[in-house]
This record gives sequence, structure tokens and C-alpha cells, in this order.
Amino acid sequence: MPITIIGKTISMDHISNMTTTTSNRKRTLNRLWLLTLIGIVAIAAVACGSDDDAKSIAEVAAGGSNVEVGTAPDVTGETFTHGDFSLDQHEGKPVLINFWFPSCPPCRAEMPDLQAAYEKYGDDVAFIGVQQLGLDSGANGQAFLRELGVDYPNMPDLKSTVQFEYEVFSFPSTIFLDKNHNIARKWTGIIGEEQLGEQLDALLAG
Repeated sequence: MPITIIGKTISMDHISNMTTTTSNRKRTLNRLWLLTLIGIVAIAAVACGSDDDAKSIAEVAAGGSNVEVGTAPDVTGETFTHGDFSLDQHEGKPVLINFWFPSCPPCRAEMPDLQAAYEKYGDDVAFIGVQQLGLDSGANGQAFLRELGVDYPNMPDLKSTVQFEYEVFSFPSTIFLDKNHNIARKWTGIIGEEQLGEQLDALLAG
């Protein structure tokens, strides 16, 4: 039976078609959202990998590649427990920047060695951890750091600004800046106590 609305007659078939179209659009949007979520999880899984995969990469590639690209992009933000951080606060000091997130097993595996390096070199080298947000929240990050006893400065990477500035697309990754805050080395995958010592000693000697 037709329905008249403000002088316009609309058939029941037309209403049914409108309802079907709206329902189809909702299903399409839901599919797109689901595919996007699956894509994010897949990218993170590939980027992070397993402990064994990360160790193999580090062994074969000797920890990444040397990068000479001039002055490093700034790293600024509010840390979880140490107030504001910026490279300008550490003029004349080498800097270690570690990119991580709690759901990444290799990130968890290397944290004790990073903490040990901080305890040994923290007076002479600035340390900053940068948490990628997305799969984990900032609250997850803080709980993760407390669980592992990590007390060097760490900050959430709001809008992934620092990650994109440094072109980091694999986790964990560690970037070493020399005393003039030029990028000296980018290490992809797990980094251990021995490799950390070698890199930091070289920066301090430079």
C-alpha cells in the first residue's frame, strides 16, 4: 500500500529498497572496518615477528645498517614518569632511542639488556624509549615497564610522529645518535647486552 508523506507518495517497495540499501552499506562498512583491523594486526605481527626470527635477523645483518643522514629529527614529548623529553635537553650527549610496544615478544626479550645498559651508561648517554600505540594503550605500556622494572624515560608516540620521522617500520628498533645528534646507526631486531656495549662505547669514544 502506498504511503503519502508531505504530498509525496512512496510505495512499500521503495521503502523496502531503501532499507535494503542502508543495510548493505552498513555491512560494507563493517567489512571494511574488520579488514582494516586485520591488516593492522597482520602488519604488527610481521613487523614484530618471533624471538627466533629477530635473533636471526640480528645475526645475519649484524644488527642493521649504518645510516648517515645528517641531523636527526627531534624527539619531543611527555614521558610516562620523567616529565618532558627533547633532544635539546641532552646537548653534547649520545642518545639511544628504542622503539617498542608491549605485545611484541622480541621487544620484551631485549628490555632487561636495555635497562642494564641504562644503569651502566645512563650518566653519559641519554636513553628514551618510544612506545608505538595502536595494539596497546599507554596504560598497557606503563604496566609493561613496571612489570619488567624499566626505569629509564619512555614516552607514548602520539600519532606515531616519532616513528614516521625516523622511518621505523619494524619492532623492536634501536637508533643511536652521536654527540652532535646525527644518526650513527639504526639497529633492527633484538639488540643484546654485548651489542649495546659496543655501540655505546663507540659513540662515547667518537
